[in-house]
Amino acid sequence: MSLQSLTNLRRSGGAPAAVWVVVGKCPASVAALPDCIAVTGNPVSMDWRPVVGLHVDIFDLSGDDALLDATIGAVEAANPKAVGVACDHATLGLSEQHENAMHQIRRQLANHS
Repeated sequence: MSLQSLTNLRRSGGAPAAVWVVVGKCPASVAALPDCIAVTGNPVSMDWRPVVGLHVDIFDLSGDDALLDATIGAVEAANPKAVGVACDHATLGLSEQHENAMHQIRRQLANHS
C-alpha cells in the first residue's frame, strides 16, 4: 500500500488495524500488501497524515540509521496511536510479546529482500 492508497482508504471511512512501514528494500510480496508502506527515499517529504490514530510498526531493512531516524520522526510527527520499531540495534514494541513478533517479522522480511 502506498500512502496515497491509505489516504483513499481513510477518506472512504476505512482504516487498517495496523500499518507496517518497511524502511529500505521491501520484498515485492510484502510491498503489495494493503497495510504496508515502503520507504526508500526521503520520509520527511512524504505525507504521513493517513497514519493519524493508527498503530504503526516500523521495520528497518536499510541498515541506514539516519534514514530510520528520519522515518521514525516523520511517522511520530503524524500522531499515530502507537509506534513499534524493529532494527539491527533493538526491537521496541508495546509488550514483550509484540517485540518478539516484530523481531520475527523483521528477520523474515530481511530473508526475503
